[in-house]
Amino acid sequence: MRWSRIKNIIILLLVLVNGFLLAQVGLREWQSRRDELETRERMKTVLAQNGVAYLPEEIPGALELTPRRVTLEVPGEVQAAILLEDAVPGERVGARMSYEGERGWVICSTSGELEAYFQGDGPLGSELGQLLESLGIEAGETGREARGELVTVTFTQAWDGVPIPSLTVKAVLGTGGRLESLILRRLAGEEEVLPAEETITAATALARLLDELSRGEGYVCSQILRMYPGYLHSGTGVVTLTPAWFIETDTWRFVVDGHTGSVSVAE
Repeated sequence: MRWSRIKNIIILLLVLVNGFLLAQVGLREWQSRRDELETRERMKTVLAQNGVAYLPEEIPGALELTPRRVTLEVPGEVQAAILLEDAVPGERVGARMSYEGERGWVICSTSGELEAYFQGDGPLGSELGQLLESLGIEAGETGREARGELVTVTFTQAWDGVPIPSLTVKAVLGTGGRLESLILRRLAGEEEVLPAEETITAATALARLLDELSRGEGYVCSQILRMYPGYLHSGTGVVTLTPAWFIETDTWRFVVDGHTGSVSVAE
C-alpha cells in the first residue's frame, strides 16, 4: 500500500515537472514572437526616419528556404516537338541545335536556353500557361507590355512554388493573339537539397538595404512596394538556387542575399 502511494507521488511529481518545462518552452516561444514583432515595428519606424515608407501591411519574418542545386536537363527534340508538333532536327552549331517544322523553328542550347519562332497558325496566347507546363516549366505571368500590334508577356519561373525573379520567360503575341516567339532558359532537372545555412530575417535585410542606400552609390528610393522571399540562381549546366529577399521599391528592385546579406540591384 505504501509503495503504491509513493509511486503515485512520483508520477505526480513527473507530471508537474513536465508541465513546468512545457510552460517554460511556451513562454520562451511567446517572448521570441513578441520580440520579433517589436523588431519589425521598430524597423518600420527606422525606415520612415530615413525617408523610406514601407507600404505593405507588415514586414515578413524568417527566411525559411533551403538552398538547392539543379542539374539541368538539356532541352532538345522532345521540347521542340511540343512547340512545333512536327519537329525535324536541323543544323548543330557549337552548343546550339535547331529544329524545324511547319509551325516554325526552335533553337536549343546545352545551357538550357530555348528560343522558338512561329509562323502561320502558332499557339494562341491563351495556351501559354499550358504550353509552359508541358515544357516542364513552373511559371506565373508577371507582366504585359503592348507595342503596336505586338504584346510582350513576361512569366517568372519558380522552383517548388518559390519564385526565381531572374529567370523569366518572354513571349511575344502578334495578330489574333497568336504566339510569335518564346524565349527562355528552362529550369528543369534533377534536384539536390543542400545543407541548410543560417539565413537573415526580413528586418535584417531591410537594415542592410538602408546601409546600402546610405553609401551614396546612386541608389535611392522613397517607398517599398513589396518584399518577398525567393531564389537567386547561378551556374550553367548545374544551377545553384540561393535563398534571398527581394525588395521592390518605387525606383529599383533590390536583392539581399539570404546568407551573406549582400545587397545588389536586379536587372
